[in-house]
Amino acid sequence: MTKNPVTYFSVLAAAIVGGGALNLFLFAQGAVTAYILTGWALSLFVSAWVGLGLYQWREFTVVRRLAVIIIATVIASWAAQFCLTIGSVSAAIAVGGVYGMAVGFYLGLQLIRLLLSGGHPVFGVARTLIDEAIRMKAPLVFLVALMLFVPVLPFAMDSDETLKYRVQTFLSWSMIVVSLLLSLMTVFLAVGTITSEIGRRQIFLTMTKPVGRLHYLAGKFLGIAMLNVLLVAVCGGAIYVFTMMLSQQPARSAVDRRAVDEQILVARAGVSPIPPDQSNLAAQFNQRLTALRLADPSTYGNPGAPVEILDPKIVDQIQQQILAEWYSIGPRNANTFVFAGLEPAKRYDRYVQLRIQPKAGRSTEDDRVFLNLRVNDRPFPVPPLVEGTYHVIDIPTELIEDGRIQATFSNPVRPDTGQEQPTLTFNQKDGIEVLYRVGSFEGNLLRSLGILWLRLAFLTMLGLAAGTFLGFPVACLAVLLVYFAAAGSGYVAESLDQYSSFPKDTLPLWDRIIGVPAMIIEKVSEGEVWDGVKIIIRLVGTAFTAVIPEFGKYSTGDDLTHGRVIPLRLLGGAALWIGCVSTGVAGVIAYLIFRKRELARVII
Repeated sequence: MTKNPVTYFSVLAAAIVGGGALNLFLFAQGAVTAYILTGWALSLFVSAWVGLGLYQWREFTVVRRLAVIIIATVIASWAAQFCLTIGSVSAAIAVGGVYGMAVGFYLGLQLIRLLLSGGHPVFGVARTLIDEAIRMKAPLVFLVALMLFVPVLPFAMDSDETLKYRVQTFLSWSMIVVSLLLSLMTVFLAVGTITSEIGRRQIFLTMTKPVGRLHYLAGKFLGIAMLNVLLVAVCGGAIYVFTMMLSQQPARSAVDRRAVDEQILVARAGVSPIPPDQSNLAAQFNQRLTALRLADPSTYGNPGAPVEILDPKIVDQIQQQILAEWYSIGPRNANTFVFAGLEPAKRYDRYVQLRIQPKAGRSTEDDRVFLNLRVNDRPFPVPPLVEGTYHVIDIPTELIEDGRIQATFSNPVRPDTGQEQPTLTFNQKDGIEVLYRVGSFEGNLLRSLGILWLRLAFLTMLGLAAGTFLGFPVACLAVLLVYFAAAGSGYVAESLDQYSSFPKDTLPLWDRIIGVPAMIIEKVSEGEVWDGVKIIIRLVGTAFTAVIPEFGKYSTGDDLTHGRVIPLRLLGGAALWIGCVSTGVAGVIAYLIFRKRELARVII
């Protein structure tokens, strides 16, 4: 073996490049046996050569790191070749994905270490944490799970399903699992890094050096934040690569192919129909309220009484009923929906997508409904639709006039039986809308990953804050409680609203504040003790949800999987409220507690 590094690396590079090229040529020619034999021979030679080089120059760091990558490459190559030998191409691709994620993570770690090589105390603490995280068992388990899950998931789905379903399922589950695993890893790492050092008294060694407590917390946060940047980038890159690879698989039909290309791998804006004129809505509201008051004055008040005396929930209920009627089409009737603001649609695509979900007032014979459609007074064919299912109708952008589309739906008799159909309705939220392309899937994915990292940054600081004064189990439970409450903030707020009554929102703030204890006293004095306790529970729950960030407000999974644009303002709002305000408040709390924490007691 030569001791000349130039000669050594030249032979290694020639073996890898030349042997790899020969292997690819044999594979392209269909010489499977020769391809396998050549691959094994090349792997054995490279392994032996690397082993000799590692022994010869083992004292050099760059050699050791290069050897790690090459050994991993050889092992992955062996595993992929074995999978091909037994005829499992999908397993070979999954092995390649695991290898790519592992090498990307390893190279990213070296880059982070290089960026943190400065002499500032914050960099020193961050660099130590990075090294510590790789040795800790809990983060390592999550890392392995991440690098196995994403490459394997695309091949674990039923190939008989539509391509649209498979791509959406992969995107949805990969983002959910990556978010969950990274969040749990962040919590355990942030809490564990402080509690373990305090418990084992390792922190004494750090604090004897010129490292202040602010530097210590900032270094811990910087280390975990940079580690999360790397992991989000690696996982995001893997999700993108496997999504593109999955999307290139054969579709079941031309409709299925267009659904993937134009409804998932895009970023689309949605336009809802313009509601009726406000004066018309007000007149219908007054008519409906008058009829309800004549029928039930105890609930709705006497005729002629001001609307302000009504519970806001009742007012909202009446308004929603009126809008629901506007979104309905009776038998043999028609309704027109106008969609405005579609000028940008002509610049991006040849089509806009009219997305509808018709629901029948009663069940139909075969769960099918029929609709007639005219777009800007031009007949437009609509096939029979499955009731309660979303359908997309492609409308050429040339039909857009003055930035508007006027869609008139009529509810005809069934052409197959001649019978009337029941009333057809559309959900007010997204039962009928026009979607058009405004951006790319890549931009959507990047913004979604950015919001994910901001959530991880908040969990990092919250975990550090909890670790400064709580033990590991209690701190983890506290942070996880906040995490799951923040993730389900919308559901929690709605549940609390239904759980117990509160003073009306229309009352002045002071009246609402003093109204809560008054309601509790009233309930208890009337013997309804449990109702009073429920008000206290709601008060505590409302206060808790008010101080935690609303992760649910910045949820992007559904938009990403359905090709809806994730706007920059959503990313900006997450950066402001989660990244700056919530993380900053948690950081201040962590510093104030840690500054007062007695780490060691001097005994004389």
